Amino acid sequence: MSTASEVFATMDAAVREAGASLVDKVKGTIKFDVTGAGQWLIQVKTTPSGVSKATADDKADVTITISESNFLLLIAEKLNPQAAFMQGKIKLKGNMGLASKLAAVIAAYKQKAASSGSAPAAAASVPATPTSSAQPKLRSALLFASIGEAIKTKGPELVSKVKGTIQFVITPGGAWHVDLKNGTGSIEATSKPADITITTADDDFMAIAEGKLNAQQAFMKGKLKVKGNMGLAMKLPVVIEAAKAPRSKL
Repeated sequence: MSTASEVFATMDAAVREAGASLVDKVKGTIKFDVTGAGQWLIQVKTTPSGVSKATADDKADVTITISESNFLLLIAEKLNPQAAFMQGKIKLKGNMGLASKLAAVIAAYKQKAASSGSAPAAAASVPATPTSSAQPKLRSALLFASIGEAIKTKGPELVSKVKGTIQFVITPGGAWHVDLKNGTGSIEATSKPADITITTADDDFMAIAEGKLNAQQAFMKGKLKVKGNMGLAMKLPVVIEAAKAPRSKL
């Protein structure tokens, strides 16, 4: 079984070989603070790119704190990022959207590991979480995890602003039920009856969240489908901004 250090060594070679093509996909720096294995900086913002040991003083666009065992599960795609974030197994600080692009780095690593004959990270002795295959690999998964964190810290405030339940259907295969009507609020990765159901593609939802796609225009073009309380749809920015707020304070 690979160690985190071995994974980062192979990842460094993979990132360097991928060069500009990977930089175009990621356009950022990702720092891993791996408990028991030190800190590592993945520089995929400019060329030449690469992976190196880091210190607490090294800055990055996003910092991911995780244990070594969970890191190996994550790299082996046996740990669901969204579920792990909700459970506190992964902590993020900085650009949450950039964390969703980690998949491109992992893909480059796995390709390099396969071609070089090195064993890819596969924590076979550590069981995968039961929910690891329950959710598809969607960019928006981390955004919904951030919404969950926002509900934990300011649920009553959000409930008073939204006063409704929202069912998100994110294609392909994602579903989140956000209750900002009852108690202090909650979020579940499931499908339930709601005051409003919002259906959209993963990329389109992220474009809306990142301000690259106007929600009204998306609705007019059929990229955003709404069923139920249309007035509640106007509260969508409240939910999205709540998820983004922790980042703006960093």
